[in-house]
Amino acid sequence: MTKPIESAEQLIERFTKRTMQLSQRKQELQEAYDEYVKLERDLTRLEGSMQAIQYVAYGKMPGDGNHDKFKDHRPVKHNDLDRLD
Repeated sequence: MTKPIESAEQLIERFTKRTMQLSQRKQELQEAYDEYVKLERDLTRLEGSMQAIQYVAYGKMPGDGNHDKFKDHRPVKHNDLDRLD
């Protein structure tokens, strides 16, 4: 048994219906996607802030793959800054 072949009109009707279904679902998900993107951006910013604070406070280099060749170091204390002049 061979499967019947759909006509061009049947295909257009089927694809139009499916396109409408997918477009509606996309609209339903858009708000959640926008929130997800915002959260990802906020998390990335906070991770960078945390790395900066850890570097200043403890001399810890970020473990992001870009700083692997650098070693952690002892951070300069505020009272030591006067001696740097």
